[in-house]
Amino acid sequence: MRAAFPGALVVAAAALAACQTRPAGPALTVVGEGTRPRWTDALPAASPFFDGARVRLRAARGEVLGVHVVRAGRGQAAVGLDLEAAGVTVTAFAVDHHTVALPSTAMYGGSRGPGRYPDRLRPSSQPVAAARAAFFDVAVAGGAAAGVHGGWLTVGDQRWPVELVVEDVDLPALDAPARAWAYYDAREISRAHQVERGAATFAVERAYAALFRAHGVIASPELTPQSWAERRELVAGLPFVPVLLPVEPGPLAAEGRAWLELTAGSGQVPFAIPIDEPRAIVDQLRVRARAGWVRAAGGGPGRFLYAVTQRPSWLLGPDVDLHISPFAAGVVPGAWTYNGTPPWAGAMVLDAADPGARTWGWIGFRHDVPVWYVWDALYWRDRYNRGRDAAPFTDLVGDPRTFDDGEDHGNLDGVLAYPGDGGPLPSLRLKAVRRGLQDRALLEALAACAGRPAAQAIAREVVPRALAHARRGERPTWSADEAVWEAGRQRALDALVACRAAGGEASSATP
Repeated sequence: MRAAFPGALVVAAAALAACQTRPAGPALTVVGEGTRPRWTDALPAASPFFDGARVRLRAARGEVLGVHVVRAGRGQAAVGLDLEAAGVTVTAFAVDHHTVALPSTAMYGGSRGPGRYPDRLRPSSQPVAAARAAFFDVAVAGGAAAGVHGGWLTVGDQRWPVELVVEDVDLPALDAPARAWAYYDAREISRAHQVERGAATFAVERAYAALFRAHGVIASPELTPQSWAERRELVAGLPFVPVLLPVEPGPLAAEGRAWLELTAGSGQVPFAIPIDEPRAIVDQLRVRARAGWVRAAGGGPGRFLYAVTQRPSWLLGPDVDLHISPFAAGVVPGAWTYNGTPPWAGAMVLDAADPGARTWGWIGFRHDVPVWYVWDALYWRDRYNRGRDAAPFTDLVGDPRTFDDGEDHGNLDGVLAYPGDGGPLPSLRLKAVRRGLQDRALLEALAACAGRPAAQAIAREVVPRALAHARRGERPTWSADEAVWEAGRQRALDALVACRAAGGEASSATP
């Protein structure tokens, strides 16, 4: 579907909106990772963390809270967050706002419209000079003392008390096990950072992988037998190894057998997605043939998975081992899903409705999705439509369109981190992914302690229906109000605290 307005008119509308006075609303709010007011939006009338007099936070040990402080005043103000607690670390970020002139299309579930959206985060000393917003990571270490800890939020010459409650429960590391894998092309890192491919590129690549891992996402390119020794560290903790297969039957079979040897006894199963979204009949027949070659070379469940980003069909044949599709996940045992489009899952694009990618963790738990596949994570140039050599780097703050095939376009489609002079920079949407994965970890801990039905009852209230159970054309069944998501998180945390206090023990098995 083409945009309803020519691009010039949309640009003009966005410029006009940027000059308008913000609607009435609070002068200051404190929200989480899933609430992203545009530059001219009125701030939410209520916050689950801030009542105008006090900031209230609550966490398990091992959890990282995202604190998004947004102001409506003119000019800049110095924003600081200080917590007086051993084992609690506060990291500050400046927030960049990206100008959306041409909203993302229906392929992504629609858009909230033109405007300036917060996303790129730049590490900052405190206080943060903020014209609109500042962001803080509040990391609670495993050894932090349980109880109530105090601190202060300062904005200019005003300050408010902060109360952080650390509960006497521990969450496991987000990569134990990992629930999300993000693909990227290592050549884009080399190009963006102007380093020669090889050891220099891999040093930078490691920094990106570490950033994603800290947010619960395993990020890597597709691997080859030749790159396995160097890059296997990137996929540590992921039960599956993404690999790149040749297209001819002889080399494909040889590499399939090589992967069986390389991963034998490792607890990891290699998988490949040689043909992406095979909609045409000829592509589905190619899938059928190549899946058969892999099976003949010794592949199959538990050994080597031939995957396809499509729901099952008779044309794909019986040798496809893994279906990655929102229309398969939740109904086909073991199926994964990828990215997100409402009403099946929240979208990752910049101008998507809140809470966006926070939904992924809840939906993943609700429908027992082993891995959420993110394509792409570092798609800084539209090389899919422009060509690898022709696609230029653009100012992703001034023009965040990263996908435009002439009909559909998406703002920051495939981008969850940015190249910075000192290394990778996170996005607010990556923080939302982390929030959702931590919510899933909390639900899984509750399921291990009190039984899966107790956790599922909470998840069903927050996400009544998603993935293959959602219906095309319906509105999302989940709320855009952060208070609803936070209330669900608090219920899960309450139940886990009560279960552990009653003597419940975390199971060593994944629920």
